[in-house]
Amino acid sequence: MKDNMDNSSKTISAGEINKFVYCPYQWYYQRLYGNKKLRELVKIRNEYYGYGDSDLSNFNKGVQFHKKYHFAYKIKKSLSIVFWIIILVAIAYILYQVMRYEL
Repeated sequence: MKDNMDNSSKTISAGEINKFVYCPYQWYYQRLYGNKKLRELVKIRNEYYGYGDSDLSNFNKGVQFHKKYHFAYKIKKSLSIVFWIIILVAIAYILYQVMRYEL
């Protein structure tokens, strides 16, 4: 193995085998440059092309999705409670009217 590799270890872990099976190029470049250097290269590329940080934007999209979902869930739950209260009041009113006329 090359001596100039970031990870010049002769042993390969199960995680590395998994990465290699998924994408040999990913495994090779991670082993050649290391994670720190790859993150620097991604940052340089993103700045050059004007890309945003995709992890952060995906994270923000996920947070927004969950906020909207939770808001819709709370509205649905509140409307369900109001619906059942109206049903119970209507049943109580009907029972009251029936009992009043039978006496």
